[in-house]
Amino acid sequence: MTRDTILEAASREIERNGMTQFRVKRVASDANISAALLYSYFDDREDLIACAIVHRFREVLLGLAETFTHPFETVKTTDDLRQALRVIIADAQVPARTEARIQRIESMSFARHNPTASLGIAEAKKETATLIMSRVKPLKDMNLLADGISAVAFARIWYALFFGQIELEGEHELSVNADEWFTALTVLADAAIRREHSTL
Repeated sequence: MTRDTILEAASREIERNGMTQFRVKRVASDANISAALLYSYFDDREDLIACAIVHRFREVLLGLAETFTHPFETVKTTDDLRQALRVIIADAQVPARTEARIQRIESMSFARHNPTASLGIAEAKKETATLIMSRVKPLKDMNLLADGISAVAFARIWYALFFGQIELEGEHELSVNADEWFTALTVLADAAIRREHSTL
């Protein structure tokens, strides 16, 4: 519990002051512990920063995965799946989701230069992939996905759309307005679902 409290405090310190102005004293104070106790959990300042980044990355990644897969849990029919995908698409447009995606990208950038963060982020990705597949595989098992779309391919398509869309935001040739993007996602969602009249 103490380690998680420290990681939360360190994550807040990074969000408020960035990594260059990061102060262990402020983290200890925010966590309501001594700096000596803090250092019994972490090797040094860099280790604390790396672990805090992994902690926040994992929270963001699993939180987004939960948002984008939870509606699948009650799906039993193609109509249920169509409705679940519409809910997911609408949720993906919430501004807070964009902030979460930005945090994810920033964490990955830092991780490239830090072995502890790199390893932790790789583990968080595995954990997230397991969660996503546990929600998507039953859709294939129930024969709800269009012919030719495996559970893994379906998961990767939606993962790329929702987790990667932030990288294309901004004013450029690939900019798209919200209504156009929503419509395109809905069309893609419908195409991914098995047609009731198709022969199996």
